[in-house]
Amino acid sequence: MFEEQFQGLNQEDYKPRVLINSFDALESDALKALDGKVDIKAIGPLVPSAFLAGNDPSDTHFGADLFEPSNINYSQWLNSKDEASVVYVSFGSLVVLKRRQVEEIARGLIEIRRPFLWVFRAQEIGEGEEQGEIKSLIDGINREEQQGLIVPWCSQIEVLSHSSVGCFVSHCGWNSTLESLVVGIPVVAFPQWTDQGTNAKLIEDVWRTGVRVKVSKEEENLVESEEIKRCVEMAMGKERGAEMRQNAEKWKDLARKAVGIGGSSERNLMEFLKEMGQVLD
Repeated sequence: MFEEQFQGLNQEDYKPRVLINSFDALESDALKALDGKVDIKAIGPLVPSAFLAGNDPSDTHFGADLFEPSNINYSQWLNSKDEASVVYVSFGSLVVLKRRQVEEIARGLIEIRRPFLWVFRAQEIGEGEEQGEIKSLIDGINREEQQGLIVPWCSQIEVLSHSSVGCFVSHCGWNSTLESLVVGIPVVAFPQWTDQGTNAKLIEDVWRTGVRVKVSKEEENLVESEEIKRCVEMAMGKERGAEMRQNAEKWKDLARKAVGIGGSSERNLMEFLKEMGQVLD
């Protein structure tokens, strides 16, 4: 799929300009590999200023959301938790998990005995009896909200930036991956499809800001509760976890420098806008 996209660009009569949501320091090798083939410029991370450069504290929203805001006060719940104690779990807007996987995630989170905030919509697994069982599971967890809270939606960048959050269990979509780097938080990589496997590889082996879950040998495409517990404990632990947090902080600083005055992303964007102005003139 990636090859086909670039083949299409190479068929153009002119050299196309591609702006990407990344920054030079994060993917320097990949950007160098494309140099001369595609005029590609990194202008990211594209997140609200309040969570990155801090130039505008009022800039806290992306401007649009796919889902209605939750009526559950997750911010108040987060405020009641200790620093870096909460496991935040989200698989994005499009991932549909099988019931067995939902049950394993729930079991792992409960048994790990750490507070967790899980973004999940029961309707994602279909209709009928299975959906009813999952709704009952959610209701049960929310009744015991001292440990866990499940919400259908939240402001992810706001949650990740909260001082009580210590780990992000993520499907590794690119936006979520960048947000984890921007706030400097360790990731338990739980990829599902497309580029998510590649992003998980980068998180674990290149940027070294997280650990990737391993699929069960007994059941195809299932990550068991024990594996989830192992990875969360590693990401929040004192040894590997400390290393992940240190690396995540490094990328956080580099991301802020990239979008700051004179940073690589700021320069790339200003250069593009200047060229566009000349074209329009």
